Amino acid sequence: MIRVILCCLLLAGCASPYDYDENVNFDRFDSVALSPEANFQSLDGARIAEYSLQLLAEKGLTPKPADQATLWLSYHLTTETRLLTTIPRITRHSRFSHWHDWDDEERVYGSIQEQKLTLMLTDARTRKMVWQSKARRAFPDKQSGAERSERVYGLVQHLLDNYPPRL
Repeated sequence: MIRVILCCLLLAGCASPYDYDENVNFDRFDSVALSPEANFQSLDGARIAEYSLQLLAEKGLTPKPADQATLWLSYHLTTETRLLTTIPRITRHSRFSHWHDWDDEERVYGSIQEQKLTLMLTDARTRKMVWQSKARRAFPDKQSGAERSERVYGLVQHLLDNYPPRL
C-alpha cells in the first residue's frame, strides 16, 4: 500500500502545472498557428515553434497560417531565482560524539537565476487564452547546438503532454 502511495506522489510531482478555461470545448479546435504577437525569431524561439507545431500536429491540430487557424501558439521565458540550500540532517550525530543536538536547519548558501518556459494557446477568434503550461524544470542555458535542441524538444514535449486538458 505504501508503495502505491509513494508511486502516486512521485507521478503527481512529475507533471508540469497547467491551466485551462473550463468553459471552452477543446474539440472545436482543429488547427494551430504561431501567434502574430509572439516573437519566434531567436534560435530558441524557432526551436520552440518548430517542436510545438510538430507535437500539436501529432495531437490532431493542423498547422496553418495565423489568419486561418483556430488556435494561436505563443511562449514566454520568465527569469526566476532559485535558492541553493543544504538538506537538514534528520539523524543524530555519532553516539560517541559529545554533541547530541539535531541539525535540522535548512541553510541557504547561494542562488542562481533560471529561465522557465511557459507555452500558451489562445483562441484565434476571441483572442482569449484558453490553455497554458509552465515548466518546472529550467530552460537549458549551458548547452548549445544539437544538445540544446534536444533539451528544448524534451521540455516542449513535457509541457504539451497536458494538451488537450484532461477533463
